[in-house]
Amino acid sequence: MSNLLQRLIFAVIAIPVVLYIVLYKPLGFFTLTVLLSGITVWEYYGLAKTKGYSPQVGLGIFLTMCTAMIFGIERFTFAYGSQLSQTAHEMVIAIAGLSAFIILASELFRALPNPIEQSAITLFGPIYIGIGCGSLFGLFDLIARNPLIAGSDKFTPGYFVLVLLISIWVCDSAAYFAGKSFGKHKLFERISPNKTWEGSIVGFICCVAVWVLAPKIFPELSALNTSNALIIGIVIGNVGQLGDLAKSLLKRDAGVKDSSNLIPGHGGFLDRLDSIMFSAPILYAVLNIISTLR
Repeated sequence: MSNLLQRLIFAVIAIPVVLYIVLYKPLGFFTLTVLLSGITVWEYYGLAKTKGYSPQVGLGIFLTMCTAMIFGIERFTFAYGSQLSQTAHEMVIAIAGLSAFIILASELFRALPNPIEQSAITLFGPIYIGIGCGSLFGLFDLIARNPLIAGSDKFTPGYFVLVLLISIWVCDSAAYFAGKSFGKHKLFERISPNKTWEGSIVGFICCVAVWVLAPKIFPELSALNTSNALIIGIVIGNVGQLGDLAKSLLKRDAGVKDSSNLIPGHGGFLDRLDSIMFSAPILYAVLNIISTLR
């Protein structure tokens, strides 16, 4: 089976399922982001292993998932108002906050060389991937709990996340085709020799255009004003491409083409979520600032 056919089959099956969860199943979306954080950090630790390191994989996965849960477990409290949910939220924050101490203490009993590198690699997983994946649902939960961000109590958070995913896909695709068609000036040859400034600029413009047009295409986002849409598009158009380059940096250092082969024809989840894991935390911070200034 060709690589292109594998890509098409996976897309036809996976995309509708993911979109349904994002739009209509908030708790399912929360669960999905937590699970993806665990799988993705496992891939990241796999890259470290190719370099000869021995990260604390099991502990790192657990702490990464706890970090991702911080951004969404408030949904339980918001939906049900239970004391149990609030207690669970506080416990998860405590565990994630103590990650560095837990990892370093565990390193005492492993008796492996390079404990500084081993513990740093293990800790970076929850920071990079736990926050990156968790804040994707954090955006959903933030808008659901604070509709003033968009200026309307009818603003739909699921469609906001949908447009975020679309804008990243459009940016990546536009940058690829523009770079391949007329790109001449290398963007970051040391890390990704095929990327060009021309492709990056076209991708950025298309990303901004998606956000400007989104309120006109989706009635569920009609309350998103043009100034906020421009800010969001500019942030995603820049930061998303940085995320792609950062992932390429890790893979080039590890000497691998894909982070794993878990997704037929697409490589691994780290390959697919790289732009999202950079964009979501920054956008989460930007929306909090916008909310505070309103």
